[in-house]
Amino acid sequence: MAPPVPYGPSRKVWVNDGHVFIEAPDGTVVFMTPEVAIEMSRLVGNAGSKSLINKVVEEDDTSETWRGG
Repeated sequence: MAPPVPYGPSRKVWVNDGHVFIEAPDGTVVFMTPEVAIEMSRLVGNAGSKSLINKVVEEDDTSETWRGG
């Protein structure tokens, strides 16, 4: 498997001939069926939510907590 490559916002997303096309920041274009695009969207959205929650929890764990006394 190739090493992971950081991904930024898509340059362009469009539909043609029943497929969803996505142009990556580097100009690479991938395409998929509508069903795959919907599933991919769901999986990426769920992973993004989990990652954001983990980030918030980790930041909260490192913050100082006042312990009166």
